[in-house]
Amino acid sequence: MNQTFFLLSSLLLSSQVFAADSELKADVIQRRQAMMEEMDNQGMLILFSADPVRYSGDVNYEFRQENNLYYLTGLRQTNITLVLMPQNSSRREILFVPARNPGRELWTGNMLTAEEAGEISGIETVWNASEFDHFIDSVLYGRSYRSTQSSEYGKFFADLQEGEANIFFLLESKPGLTGEIMEEFRFANRLRDRFTGIRIKDASPIFHQLRMIKSPYEIKQLREAIDITIEALREAMKSIHPQTWEYEVEAVIEYVFKKRNSFDWAFPSIVASGPNATTLHYQKNQRQTQRDDLLLMDVGAEFNYYAADITRTVPVGGKFTPAQATIYQLVLDSQKAAIAVIKPGSSLRKINQAAVEVLKEGLHRLGLITSTTSNQYRVFFPHGVSHFLGLDVHDVRRGEVLKHNMVLTVEPGIYVRSDSMQRLASQGMDENDLERIRPAVEKFMNIGVRIEDDIRVTETGYELLSGQAPREIVDVEAMIMNNN
Repeated sequence: MNQTFFLLSSLLLSSQVFAADSELKADVIQRRQAMMEEMDNQGMLILFSADPVRYSGDVNYEFRQENNLYYLTGLRQTNITLVLMPQNSSRREILFVPARNPGRELWTGNMLTAEEAGEISGIETVWNASEFDHFIDSVLYGRSYRSTQSSEYGKFFADLQEGEANIFFLLESKPGLTGEIMEEFRFANRLRDRFTGIRIKDASPIFHQLRMIKSPYEIKQLREAIDITIEALREAMKSIHPQTWEYEVEAVIEYVFKKRNSFDWAFPSIVASGPNATTLHYQKNQRQTQRDDLLLMDVGAEFNYYAADITRTVPVGGKFTPAQATIYQLVLDSQKAAIAVIKPGSSLRKINQAAVEVLKEGLHRLGLITSTTSNQYRVFFPHGVSHFLGLDVHDVRRGEVLKHNMVLTVEPGIYVRSDSMQRLASQGMDENDLERIRPAVEKFMNIGVRIEDDIRVTETGYELLSGQAPREIVDVEAMIMNNN
């Protein structure tokens, strides 16, 4: 009976893995088709895989594929090049993968065969990586490469003769006159020097446009990343008590990430207690918490390359002090106001405006600012409210208008720092006003609160994807109180 159960379980697991791979394959096929349509079904796109990044000596960081190549292929191996040629009669998609190397595989594991790369990506034409230079030489000199059809590259060759052959690269990184020139720029410059009839184009705007709208498959991956992050936050909340070290909480969070088969964090975890919570990207995570501290946790798991980003701020002792509760509720009210305006046709500007209006009125009421018509509030709320979410935690953005199946964050915050008075003075606040607000600044000193959730734009409004992570004061306190 045990053997039968094991066999059935194995078959079920295998079928689930196969189904997931098939779903990814279908999705990347559709993405490539959309990409070629946005290229006006002309020209050539060349995408290179990411290079391994050295950590120290002969040790590399764990390899992570370049997002846009992954977006079009689903492949996670290095030394891969994708070429799209929409005008071709049959070979519109060509993948170049390195030959397997048993000596290398002994150290780093199996490399993809051409058949495996084709099966994962749905690309039929898979050639050895060593052929890429020969392919470029032939095609850009107007000679067919490995084709039995004389018309295979005909339309592309005609554009070459007219000086109108567009070649697309990822040229998003702008080096200027003094910055480092990336591989795509170097390769594009080589083509300009050696071939005529070509026009170099930046494919980044097309990727930005396509990646903003998430497919059902992508939303499924985002849901999993978010669910993993919620579990991690809930487990972290259960572990928090006075004298806990920030790194202990970080360890609980990232243990859950690994336990749930997350690739890793989507960004370095921020676990900031007491005054550290007023530093936006604090990452040392080395302080020991005290009973009256707030602990801010800004964390996100990555699952199948898709990122979550959730922030919760909790009282270490189990109950917010009156001052902490006042700031926390103001941040929560501003977040709710911002989320309420999310729907197709709205914009990041409107979301930000809704949050800021609540924050400004609240800061003025609490005596932290003297004017709601100036930028004084920026001393206590110095960042934006929203960013898009996807393959990058701060995902690509093109335009402001929200559309169905975009995914974004909403994350207002208030940070009362030891330098708040100096920063207000630097804005031009006079001595009388500074003295008026000094008691309020001292009352709320070292309180840092941020609340961040991940939200999908629906056909008529929004879906709060991260709503299972406690955020109401009573729910947060109940979660922490059980440990104290």
